[in-house]
Order: sequence, then C-alpha cells, then structure tokens
Amino acid sequence: MKDGIEKNTVLDSRIYFHGKAVDIANLKAPVIVLFPVEDSWNDFKYRCRYRYIAHLGDDQKEIEGHLFLGFLSSNDNIDESGKISREVNMIDAKELPNFFTLQGGMDDYRKFVVQHGVKNSKNILLTLNDLVASRGVAWRAKLIEKAQNTKIFSLAFMRDSERFFAFHNAKSIIDGLENESFSNISNKLLLSYRVAGFSEEHCFELNFDPDSFLPKRICVLIGRNGLGKSQALHTMVSSLVKGDLRLSDGIYGRPMISRVLAIATPGETVNSFPAERANKRIKYRRLILNRAARTRISRGFCDLCVQLCRTEELIGQYHRWELFKEIIQFFPDIKNVVIPLSTDISVSANHVLNISGRNYVPLLKLGNGGEQATLEIHGAAVSSANPMIHIENKIYPLSSGQLSIIKFIVQACLFVENGTLVLLDEPETHLHPNFISEFVKILDKLLRLTGSVAVIATHSSYFVREVPKTQVLVFKEGEGGQVSIQNPRLRTFGADVGAISYFVFEDEITNGLVEDILASFPKKPNDRRALLSELNSELSADVVMYLRRKLDIEEEHEEN
Repeated sequence: MKDGIEKNTVLDSRIYFHGKAVDIANLKAPVIVLFPVEDSWNDFKYRCRYRYIAHLGDDQKEIEGHLFLGFLSSNDNIDESGKISREVNMIDAKELPNFFTLQGGMDDYRKFVVQHGVKNSKNILLTLNDLVASRGVAWRAKLIEKAQNTKIFSLAFMRDSERFFAFHNAKSIIDGLENESFSNISNKLLLSYRVAGFSEEHCFELNFDPDSFLPKRICVLIGRNGLGKSQALHTMVSSLVKGDLRLSDGIYGRPMISRVLAIATPGETVNSFPAERANKRIKYRRLILNRAARTRISRGFCDLCVQLCRTEELIGQYHRWELFKEIIQFFPDIKNVVIPLSTDISVSANHVLNISGRNYVPLLKLGNGGEQATLEIHGAAVSSANPMIHIENKIYPLSSGQLSIIKFIVQACLFVENGTLVLLDEPETHLHPNFISEFVKILDKLLRLTGSVAVIATHSSYFVREVPKTQVLVFKEGEGGQVSIQNPRLRTFGADVGAISYFVFEDEITNGLVEDILASFPKKPNDRRALLSELNSELSADVVMYLRRKLDIEEEHEEN
C-alpha cells in the first residue's frame, strides 16, 4: 500500500517508467513501460502526455498507445513539470509515487474498446490506473479522490473540455459501445454578458431536456436587431475558449460540454463568432454554409465529404459516414445529389455517371466499390466544388437553401462529438420557410444521436413554431436601457406564424403606414369587419392580427 492506496495491477503486469523511448523486446512479459512524449506541449507548466508499450503475454501482440499521466506526489525522479526526468533509466513503478491516467476524450475510449474488446479494455485500463475505468471500483475510490486534488489533474488533465467530459462520462463506453450514454451534456446553462448601450448585464438561463418527447434539445433566441442575440452566441464561444464562467452549468459550475460547433451563414453573421485559433481548453469549429465561403483549403466541400467517408471515428455505434447517411435521409432527392470528379483523372466504376463529358458520383455512393475504385474516386473529387443534383440525365446546381442544409449536415457529422454545443446564427438566411421545418427535423435527429444541444439566434417565427415555449427566449427592450429576456406566454410549438410574430414583436411589426390605416378604419363594428375582410388578402398575417387586436375584432366573426 502506498499513498494510502491499495496496489493492484489487475493483469499482474510489471510496470516500468523510462525517461525516454525504449525497446522492451528484452523484458519478460507481462510488462508495461511508460515514457513521456518529447514535445513542447505543456499545460500551465505541467507535461502529462505519455506513450506506453505493453507486452502482456508471449502469445499476444505488443500494444502501443498514448495517454495522459500524473503522479499523486513528487520525488527525485520526477521533475517540476510533473513528468519522469529524462535522465531516469528503467525504474519500477513501485519505486515511484502512485500514478493515474486518462486516455483522452470520448473517441479515445471508443477506439480503445474497439481495439481491445470490453473485457481486455477494462483490465488494461485498470492496470494503467485509468480514472474512468476506476469509477465504480470500490478499492479505487481513494485513487480518484487523491488524483482530483492534484494540480496536474486540475490544471492539465481538466484544462481540455473533451477530457473533462470524458472523465465524467466515458465509463459507459468501457462497458460496451452499445451502452454509451448520450444524455450527459449540461441541461441548464446560465449566461451573463454586457452589450454596449445597455445599462445592465444580459442574464438568462437555457434549459434542455434530451429525454423529452418534444424537441427540447434546441433553444431559440428571437427578437429585433441590436438586442444582443448574436452577442449571446459569441459570448458562449468566447467563455468556453477562455475558460471563464460567463457561461456556466447550474450543477457543476463548469459547463459539461465537450466541444463547440458554430454555424455561420453569409453576410454579417460570418462575424458573429470568434475566429478559430489553437486553444487548449475546447475544440472549437466555426463552419460557414454559403456557396462560396472563403475557408481553409482543407475545408472544400468535396474534401470534407471524402474525410467523412474515410474516417474510422465512431459516435456511439455509428461510424460518422453511417451517421451522415442516417440523418441525410430527410433531405429531398438525396439519392440524386452528386459531386463532380476531375476530368484529369480516369475513374472506372459502375456508379460513376458521365453527363455531357463530365464525371460525377452520387454522394451516398462515395464509399462504394472496390478499394482501388474508391481511392480513385476520392482522389478525383474536385476539392472546392459544390454538390449538384442529377435529374433526367442533366446536372443542375442546388438552391442556396439546399446547399446550406447539405453543407451543415456534412460538416456537423464530421466534427460533432457526444456532448457538443451547436450554435447557429440566423440560419434562415437562405432557407425557404418550408425548408426550416426539415432543417429542424434534421438538426434534432443529429442532436439526439450525438447527445448534443443547440442554440439558434433568429428573426424567424418559423423556427419558434418548431419548439415548445420553454425552449424560446424573447429579447425585448424595456425602459431605462434594459432588455427583458423571457419565455413567451404563447404556446409556440406548432403555432400560427402570424400569432408568433405578433406575440414576439408586438408593435414592432407595424410601421407608420399601418398606423395610418388603423386611424382610417370606420367606427362601426360591422364596417370594420367588412373592411378588414377586404384587406385580408393584401396584408401579412401578423399585420392582420395586429389590426384585429387593435380594433377588437374577433377572428371567428370575420369572413374568410
């Protein structure tokens, strides 16, 4: 027993440390050797990235991998960065303080279980003193408690949001991929921030219920321009990147969020989110959905499709490409969507289409065919080209709305992870109102399958009608430079768009001409009803509702 913790390596393997990479061929199995990774990466001075090599039996393959490792205390063989000194030769772990490890994020644990199987994974991870595997093991409780009290754990292990999320939630993966839990993201988020021109802080609460029968994985922020909706999204990203608590969890304090996807559309919303920069706290992606966005070379649409098709990463039991094909089924005519291939590369495959001298491949068949044909197709995909649609042996461009949706699905499926916060600023920009319902259906399925949540800032009542009122926050300017941010009283889910518009914007939907029309209405109730009925086909639903309310005309008394 050391540090008050019972020693038990589970696999009865000898564990050694070395200051640098070493060949273990001459060591008798079962044996595990750990040594620090030589790079410049550090977290507040601490270096905890290690590589391990394990030879667990004469009839077993050598195992290699990377992990994060810390010691419960220090001694002469451990330098001030918390890692084994480079000068240390082979040393038995028994001569060192107790150590603890993490594999990394959720996907690192999935890969480990896929590679080694459930039973072997548990045994190897427990032998490596993995903190996730140690959860629920009575004799490891003290190890977890002591590890959490070390600076290397709090400053290095937990600095990264994916490791923070995995530490709390990856245990279900170790019990089998089919058991992975997708309901662990923060369900209550508190946000506070300042907006120039307003005297008080904006403060509001976002509530999610991933287990609800209704779509409560989405929150919608709505209100007129200039009240701080887009800045709310910007603040969420900034807070997670910087690690402050402007965005906080009602239970943990620190939000239980593994990564952030920020979706921008053309125009001003492109600047709603901070630029992507390397940071050590959270994986953050800013994705742009317009037809010709200036993105990194590696972010061309076809490049992204090839990456998605070829990645071996899993989300639960889904490969990311299978997740994409599952979600994209909602997209109209998806079987006819194609991507162009280069004319400079010869490709021979039955599913490649030749239309007017150009080659195309159906998007859903990007991974079809033998190995050589598949590699040829992937190599021939035109990196920056947009998807198109094949109808009656002709090729047509997709509409802006169709393109926005399909780009969103591809990028989201490539970058999403269990516990992702998805932020969308004015996604209605290129979406016909009829498409909004499909878009929300697609988004909700993505969130459900990946244990994620979304926040949408919008001016469109069509988004509001897709979620219950508990998921809607209305921004309204009050007196004295204050902004009221509250749930509406109106039952929004499936409600009439005109009713929502009036309820949200009230007098803001009117203009001077509408007020002039109102002033010109006759005094007699029957004459008022007759005139409103006459004007009904000329006015928007929200203006009709406004006039009806001001004139005290009951809807059921009005002729259609």
